[in-house]
Amino acid sequence: MPEGVKNKVYQFLAQNPGKEFTAEEVAKAIGVDRVAVVKAQLTRLKREGKVEETVDHRYKAKQ
Repeated sequence: MPEGVKNKVYQFLAQNPGKEFTAEEVAKAIGVDRVAVVKAQLTRLKREGKVEETVDHRYKAKQ
C-alpha cells in the first residue's frame, strides 16, 4: 500500500504546480484516512528530491 500512496501523493502535488498543501490536505485530496502514512511518503519524496517542504510544514512538488 505505501508505494501506491507515495505515487498518489506525488501525482497530486505534480498536478498542482506551485501550490502548497499540508499533509492533512494531501491525505484528504487523495482519499487516505491515515495522515501518518501520507506524512511518511512525503518524507520519502522529500529525500528523493521530488518534493519541497516549507518552513510551515507545507509541501509542493519541485519544479
